[in-house]
Amino acid sequence: MRTEYKNIMNFIDILNDNNIPIDEDSHHSREGWLQIDCPFCEPGSKNFHMGYNIAENYVNCYRCGSHSLVDTLAEMTNKSIHECIEILKGIKGQKVVKKKHDGKLTLPCDIQRLTKAHVRYLKKRGFDQRQLIKLWGIKGIGLSSKYQWRIFIPVYYHGKVVTWSTRSIGQNSPRRYLHAPPKMEDIPIKELLYGEDYVRDTIIIEEGFTDVWNTGPGAVATMGVGYTQMQLEKMIKYPTRVVCFDNAPTAQKRAAKLCDDLGSFPGDTFNVVLDAADPGEASRKEIDELRKEFSL
Repeated sequence: MRTEYKNIMNFIDILNDNNIPIDEDSHHSREGWLQIDCPFCEPGSKNFHMGYNIAENYVNCYRCGSHSLVDTLAEMTNKSIHECIEILKGIKGQKVVKKKHDGKLTLPCDIQRLTKAHVRYLKKRGFDQRQLIKLWGIKGIGLSSKYQWRIFIPVYYHGKVVTWSTRSIGQNSPRRYLHAPPKMEDIPIKELLYGEDYVRDTIIIEEGFTDVWNTGPGAVATMGVGYTQMQLEKMIKYPTRVVCFDNAPTAQKRAAKLCDDLGSFPGDTFNVVLDAADPGEASRKEIDELRKEFSL
């Protein structure tokens, strides 16, 4: 018996028909995207790390990278690959009308100096809190209702704070990072490269905030292995581009894609894989060698 799917108009209809939760308003959401739980790395977590691009009709997970739409649907619904191919037949992306960003920078409450608990966490990760305060402007958040016991991370653009993020200092926090909601940003975080104010001729492109903290000036973070067109346009301005993602296979697959994208523009592009699992955990010796190799 063959199932007919005449009423299915787009991928969002498919998600709704299968009672798959959609998040369009969290800190992960960006214009033209909607978020779902990744069925591959965090099924049922309600972290909504997988994004569906409405216009281009593809999915990408913030944590484990890109997956085919067919495989994703099969994993989410327990349907066969053949049935998923039939369901998705003829499904296309939808036109997205770009909206003007109307957010305004609003900082979370209870921002304060780093407490002993914040300092203890940073030292355990091998960071000097004095350097992070001086260079990156981090602060602490104590008993705020939503962002309690987190490190406040301001994101600068041309010397001005335009958005922010937070990092939990707890070991068992289900969401390590919580970014500013769109309505609390002057500029959306995924339109920026964290640390770009310190870049000159050579840019080291990494995934996260702690990677940049450990690598130092000249490094930037895309805030995840996924990167946007606006971030890519910022990267190509620099004559020397060094992609330095985590050494996990999924991250390196994304790094190779980024190198391909960058390589089509004038300039030199390199992919560096460190011995450490990620740049944030690399030894001082390995980081010094990286900086020396590219004259930073």
